[in-house]
Amino acid sequence: MRMNSAPGKEILALVREGDYAHPGEADAVDMVFRGLTRDPERLVLDVGCGRGGTADLVHRRGWGTVTGIDIDAETLDAAASRYTEIDFRVLDAGRIGEVWQSRFDLIYLFNAFYAFPDQTQALREMHRAAREKASLMIFDYTGRDGSPHDTGTIDRRRPPFSHQGWSPLHPKHFPELLRETGWQVEQVVDFSAAYLAWYRRLCERIGANRERIESGYGAEWYEYVLKTYVELYDAIENGRIGGAAYWARRA
Repeated sequence: MRMNSAPGKEILALVREGDYAHPGEADAVDMVFRGLTRDPERLVLDVGCGRGGTADLVHRRGWGTVTGIDIDAETLDAAASRYTEIDFRVLDAGRIGEVWQSRFDLIYLFNAFYAFPDQTQALREMHRAAREKASLMIFDYTGRDGSPHDTGTIDRRRPPFSHQGWSPLHPKHFPELLRETGWQVEQVVDFSAAYLAWYRRLCERIGANRERIESGYGAEWYEYVLKTYVELYDAIENGRIGGAAYWARRA
């Protein structure tokens, strides 16, 4: 079982009442892009778009013309069937520059970057696909072994809980990584308090949807999903995990 699998994403969509896999759903998108001018001519790339809910919302809000990419073909098939005005493509984040060069005005990721096996390569490829002075926004978990304020060496072999492929943004090292890959950090917004509220609500929603989850996916899936997000909520509540949005510009 994996939350990043098609069934895992389906269950999250059921619980969140929309095709979102990130905390805060539409509220988070609106908060992150609050200061962004509406421009349908802006070319936007959603990296790790999943089931397409965020890409659709960005399109409907008028923030740009959106292309969504994800490595999961099954999930993208579901997205393409629902949101026909979005261009969805199956593509690894480590190969973006092979498809596009100097194309996008805005590239964004909502809780996808933490799962990339080669984050440095992904940042370089996004840099290749971005136009001069283009913006990059990464909304994701923060913390090194659970501490958003720890400045020690990153140890990606020891996740703070059972979430797979856990590589959150390290407050000290991540800005350095951005600079090394051609991005200039412009703003960092801490969403840790909002993450706590959002995940408390998510855990409550999982419990409220127990019958629907078990009837559609089985009791084992319900227990797995609940355990995963209770552990994550506990890590946030104890200050071991946080959340933030990093805005950067192509240097």
